[in-house]
Amino acid sequence: MKKIALGVAAALALGFTAFAGPASAAPAAPANSSIVKPMTDVSAQRYVERRRVIRRGPHCTVRKVVTRGPHGHRVVRTSRVCR
Repeated sequence: MKKIALGVAAALALGFTAFAGPASAAPAAPANSSIVKPMTDVSAQRYVERRRVIRRGPHCTVRKVVTRGPHGHRVVRTSRVCR
């Protein structure tokens, strides 16, 4: 109960501080900077190229090649394939 009362008191205090400053309907002047602003147009976001992961160095896997040996027995050879 004590925590709830403290929470309500804090919410009221924060609410009253919002009314303490002067109200202005005009938006603040935008600062001219060289920082690129993110796109907010949702319909154009599908055309934006996503950042791709760049792999550095070889990517190697082990592949198994199954062949038939003498008398029809299976012979399994493993080979390392790098790309």
